[in-house]
Amino acid sequence: MKKTLFFAAAAICAAALAVSCEKNGIEVNVAPEGESHVFTCVLPDNVPESKYSISEAGKVSWEVGDEIMIHGGKDGSARLLVTLTANDIISEKQAKIDLGTFEPYVHSDSGDDWGYYAQYPANLVPEGSMYYECCFQGTDAPLMAACSIDNTFSFKNLCGIISYTVSGDFNKVVFAGNNKETVAFDYYQVRVRKDLDKVNYHKPGNGFKTYTELKTIEKAVVADGSTINYLYLPMGVNFSSGFTFKFYNSNDECVKVATSETAVNVDHDKLLALGNISSKLEDYVAPQTSDHKSAITGASSLADKQANCYVISEAGAYKFPALKGNSDEPAGEVFDVALLWESYNNAEEVAANSVIAAVDFEDNWIYFQTPETLKPGNALIAAKDVDGKIIWSWHIWIPASTIDNIENGIHTVAMMDRNLGALVVTTPVTGDGEFIDVTSIGLVYQWGRKDPFLGPDKIKEGDYRSWATYAGEATFTSEKCVLSLKESIQKPTLYAAGTDTNHNWLSPYDKELWGDSGDKAIYDPCPAGYRVPKRASDCSLWSDSDITAATGWSCDNVHLWFTLGSPVTVFPCAGYRNGGDWSFKTTFRTIIWNSHLSSYQGTNDEPYYSAYNRRLEWSSGAPKVRNDSQYNYIGGAVRCCVE
Repeated sequence: MKKTLFFAAAAICAAALAVSCEKNGIEVNVAPEGESHVFTCVLPDNVPESKYSISEAGKVSWEVGDEIMIHGGKDGSARLLVTLTANDIISEKQAKIDLGTFEPYVHSDSGDDWGYYAQYPANLVPEGSMYYECCFQGTDAPLMAACSIDNTFSFKNLCGIISYTVSGDFNKVVFAGNNKETVAFDYYQVRVRKDLDKVNYHKPGNGFKTYTELKTIEKAVVADGSTINYLYLPMGVNFSSGFTFKFYNSNDECVKVATSETAVNVDHDKLLALGNISSKLEDYVAPQTSDHKSAITGASSLADKQANCYVISEAGAYKFPALKGNSDEPAGEVFDVALLWESYNNAEEVAANSVIAAVDFEDNWIYFQTPETLKPGNALIAAKDVDGKIIWSWHIWIPASTIDNIENGIHTVAMMDRNLGALVVTTPVTGDGEFIDVTSIGLVYQWGRKDPFLGPDKIKEGDYRSWATYAGEATFTSEKCVLSLKESIQKPTLYAAGTDTNHNWLSPYDKELWGDSGDKAIYDPCPAGYRVPKRASDCSLWSDSDITAATGWSCDNVHLWFTLGSPVTVFPCAGYRNGGDWSFKTTFRTIIWNSHLSSYQGTNDEPYYSAYNRRLEWSSGAPKVRNDSQYNYIGGAVRCCVE
């Protein structure tokens, strides 16, 4: 029987948080002459967070070492990191900062020139231009934001708070709403305005960080019965059926659970103080899924084609076992399934459930159904565990034309007639202003990952292009980070861009992710019957030397295609996805991965691995076909070969 935590009416009280904006890369500009550059930073009242040294009176204060990010600049891209000293702090609630010659961002909107923007804590501000937005990497923190008004930054709290104490032999908690409410974001973007006493929360548009809605908060917990633990929730979280805490021991086993079935809204700037919840703990009993029946009926089994990618050519219902790709190893026990994204591989607006109409599960089988009229595109379906975490995901590929295999003078191993994820074959064009079909480019992959990322939305628009449009539950994001293999599975739409000096997406590294020395590997992204080509395979296209133009290659660097051999194989000049900012670059070049990863390069402190590929490019007036190595976090194409 579930127990309900008791909420007294007095437990919900006003609270607050502290924030400011951006970090690193300070650009100093000359501010308007005669203006004061000393600003007062004012904290809101009653911030219940241990960072601020809560006194018995419930007050908070600025502390020496607090970091505030100021952003502005003529083009909105400059940022200034301010670290408070003892001389800066005036009182518990106020601190003075001098912006020096830092220039404001003058942007007129509804008659307001806003100037400077501030965020706290500075360490949660991602890279990139902020303009008049404030963005954070994560929401489980005491976020605050402000804009300049009469030389004052009056910070607004962006999150609501749940506080509690607990006793027990555990060190981790997973928090979730009972109706799968959104309780966090990986990126959170807001706008503060000096003419409105509020904060606008919204999904960002082009050029800004996008965010993924998260259904759980997972974090360390201090379970000594006296230390206050805090959960920070984004604006407007409404728990219609309450929420649940799951507590885990050092072996990562869920051992205790506390559940509330009381409807409650924890809005921003509000505190829900639960007190000590130890008496509400119950032994955790894992839920059973055997009674869940799929609403999708009449599904055709794909069990004989187990892979990370399934090619569908006819409308209908399908099912496949929840196994790790290319293996008989279970992905884990399935408690939920989600359509993460679907795309048409271009700039066309994607209607939800137009590529995949529905997804479901039953007895650790994944079910999906297409619309009655098949819509060419790509999609990613994920299975989730009891805590809502992704345990595996599968790529559904619905091409617009039949996939064929090609062999010719250079291909001694049959290969697909298109890149992995391409909806049509690349067709050479020669007319003025014509370019190849963008849907022939396909999807892109970081070397060694099983899950695809979107290709570009168009063929030619300078050296930088946006990625194709998509719809779905998840959002594609890019972050300067390194993932574990487990994290890469749990976050199939996070493009891990390494660090400034270490260009790996993965640590520790595994050279056999795509089976370079053996058979097709678990993480190989190709459909059943195909694999990522080996560098030194029988196919001379993947040999370890450059191929000269005399071997039958031709290139049209205006209309953006390469051709090879007879019968002709056509490769699109697809460009590649850059690691640092994950934009699409260099349309007159493409890289096509093979399975080989080199030894590491770089310094002892920051090593990185290079992955090999065929680099097709137009250089010095001629086509070049190079044996190339690139940072493994680059997004390149895959051209599958027959196993």
